[in-house]
Amino acid sequence: MCAACATWWNSEAMRRIAAILLLAAAACGCTGRRPATDNGAAVAADAATMDASAARTAAGNAAAAPAAGSAGSADELPLAEPPAALRTPRERASWMIRHFWDAMEFRDTLRSRNRDFMEQQFANFVSLFPHADTAALAPALGQLVARAAADREALLLVGEIAEKYLYDPNSPMLDEGYFIRWLEALIASGTLDEAERIRPAYLLGAARKNRPGMPAADFTYITRDGRRQTLHGTEAEETLLLFYDPDCDHCREIMEALSSSERLRRAIAAGGLTLLALYADGDRAAWDRTKEQLPAAWIVGFDTGAIRTHELYVLPAMPTLYLLDRDKRVLVKDLPVGALLGS
Repeated sequence: MCAACATWWNSEAMRRIAAILLLAAAACGCTGRRPATDNGAAVAADAATMDASAARTAAGNAAAAPAAGSAGSADELPLAEPPAALRTPRERASWMIRHFWDAMEFRDTLRSRNRDFMEQQFANFVSLFPHADTAALAPALGQLVARAAADREALLLVGEIAEKYLYDPNSPMLDEGYFIRWLEALIASGTLDEAERIRPAYLLGAARKNRPGMPAADFTYITRDGRRQTLHGTEAEETLLLFYDPDCDHCREIMEALSSSERLRRAIAAGGLTLLALYADGDRAAWDRTKEQLPAAWIVGFDTGAIRTHELYVLPAMPTLYLLDRDKRVLVKDLPVGALLGS
């Protein structure tokens, strides 16, 4: 993991962001609760759960920290302080993401082309997203693109950082929804030439596939006993679709953990969940050699070729899990294994 990605939680900007949002919560006495994102990107504690003691602690920390709008750390952009009229954490976070890059001069290439510096700023910026109004995200990202376009190399660097932080399956800030908004803003800006648009356009198409709420792409697979079946023809209240590789050590570790889960076994035995473990990489001999090693209660399938040929699913890492409802609509994409195991 990059140095910025490993240390951004402890940055001075993060402490000031938390203080600003917590002080807003204390001032307005907010009681509404906002759901956290599923990738753990939130850095400030949920303001709705903060008691008076926590608010006083935040206020004390804010007083000790450099004031919002001050120069702050030499390695971080100064944070502009939201107007006093904006009292709720959501209003303040929405204002902050729209003005986050105001102090950044992208023509200053010592900063704008410095990967470590830009990674830290991008992490700080995105950390505000879970607290902001969803409607504020697209304008804020559009403003970032417009400002970064002042230096072509800097803009391309921001694009690389966005992909690394928001789309890499190993990133602690992984969030496909945020990444889609970034790509939409980048492509809509008209700042990229034809060659530069190729990768963002491909990534946008890939990220939009099989989103939560969409019908999962159907495909035909071969079962352990040689029958042909389709995903949509597989009757189940809920389906846990697990893409795996029989030669993948991490896949084996995850599948062993799943097969040992009493919680999962009970759900399958009760008929509330069907687990379909699917190999889609084309090596029939490897699948035949290992298919009987998986639990008898699972459906173990071999893709007939459509998944890879037609790129029905994007599988950046193995294993990849989807949770589908009885109509095969996606409930959760890239389901964390910990959510299944109760950890």
